Amino acid sequence: MDAIALLDWLLECDVDALLRVDSQRTWTFHASGGDGGEQWRVRVDALSAEECLEKSLRALADHGLVPPRSLV
Repeated sequence: MDAIALLDWLLECDVDALLRVDSQRTWTFHASGGDGGEQWRVRVDALSAEECLEKSLRALADHGLVPPRSLV
């Protein structure tokens, strides 16, 4: 999966998102969206970028965000 393409798509969906790695090689994905009383947040931690993005897709789907197949 192309992480930059995913972040670009989330931006188009008005979702704030961040993918980071720390010195311990832990990958973290944060995202938030919604407005008013329907705000939501997602945080996913993983030991690899690939695992982090896969978990992120599942977490985003729980909020009705499913990227186009071309991104997956």
